[in-house]
Amino acid sequence: MGSGNAILDAIEAKKFGGALSDGLIRDVVEGYTTGKVPDYQMASLLMAIFIHGMSYGETLALTRAMAESGRTYSFPECVDKHSTGGVGDKVSLTALPIVAACGAPVAKLSGRGLGATGGTIDKLESIPGFSCNLSEEQFRNQVEEVGLAIIEAGDLAPADKEIYALRDTTGTIDSLPLIGSSIVSKKAATGAGHLLYDVKRGSGAFMKTTEEARTLAELLVRLSEDLGIDASALITDMHNPLGSAVGNALEVRESVLLLKNEPVPDDLARKVNHVATRLLELKGISDPEHAVENALSSGTAYEKFMAFVSAQGGDADALEDLSVSTRVTEVKSPRAGYVARFGASAIGRAALALGAGRKKKGARIDHGAGVEVLVKPGDPLEKDQPIARHYGEREAEPARRLVLEALEISEEPVDRPPAILDSL
Repeated sequence: MGSGNAILDAIEAKKFGGALSDGLIRDVVEGYTTGKVPDYQMASLLMAIFIHGMSYGETLALTRAMAESGRTYSFPECVDKHSTGGVGDKVSLTALPIVAACGAPVAKLSGRGLGATGGTIDKLESIPGFSCNLSEEQFRNQVEEVGLAIIEAGDLAPADKEIYALRDTTGTIDSLPLIGSSIVSKKAATGAGHLLYDVKRGSGAFMKTTEEARTLAELLVRLSEDLGIDASALITDMHNPLGSAVGNALEVRESVLLLKNEPVPDDLARKVNHVATRLLELKGISDPEHAVENALSSGTAYEKFMAFVSAQGGDADALEDLSVSTRVTEVKSPRAGYVARFGASAIGRAALALGAGRKKKGARIDHGAGVEVLVKPGDPLEKDQPIARHYGEREAEPARRLVLEALEISEEPVDRPPAILDSL
């Protein structure tokens, strides 16, 4: 069947809520990836899917078709984690070197960020000399020799890239089957054998409630298992930024402190320990809690991070003194009370205003810009107490207003929220 007929058959079936066969889904995905199916027809099908949904079988077929739309890798021995977003989320930078130091190899294909701060790749590129441009052979050799390699995902699951761009402009982003197939298709193409999903809920996240996040987490795990990946998931809070640093070099700097076993905010330390422990459990490593503790206290986690940075051309000596913006200003609390919340999405937008992220694809990031959060929910506040530091000079006044907008002050004491809400 030609893709021209396939797309029309698919639209016809789905606009009345009918099911699409595996073959039809494959033909449509292939037709769209090769340019035979135009945007306007694909947009019509996506809207029909958005309105009528997809059965689990259809979602699995769509995930498989997108995963196989480009080159695929296979790293059955490796572990990986995927986070559905987050502000100040430096878990990949910290948990992955820890698990690699404990004998669980990591082959990660990661993206660049669009939005508040950079993706993992942008953060790593704030280290002088660091490069994610490894050939497949170099990538495999580094996984073998160092136990940790991170490169840019590039042309992985090209169908997903095309479809996601179209969803973004046609109001069809928030459809569970489309979200699930988008995330898992990329992960299936990267080929890790053991995978932990970190599904966020809250103001800085896609899913607003724990129930919505749990539904997505269950779908991600089920799709992954059916594609031959040993998977598990956590549901975590994204109402507040994780740790204190939001930016690129700032986040690497905070990650270095954690890996050197120096004090970092408690929410970050607990989350990283939990993620690393769960990854080691998936890999079947015995007594994972003790292994994580030992990797940090013995210095092997930081040694692993330095070896990884050096292997990818980075200057490991620069990690002790990363260059951040010298334009630093403090934002002060307007009144006394207790921190009820420090809203992640507004903090993320402040970091973006200062230059830490991209407002449009391909924009240049200021690696030294960002926000350092100085208070956490539950902390007491004095009037005029510093609550955040700004690094960078791009849009300092809008950034200051966003930080103040993010801060919710309570008259009464407030309990600290848990970072991890649920797991499956």
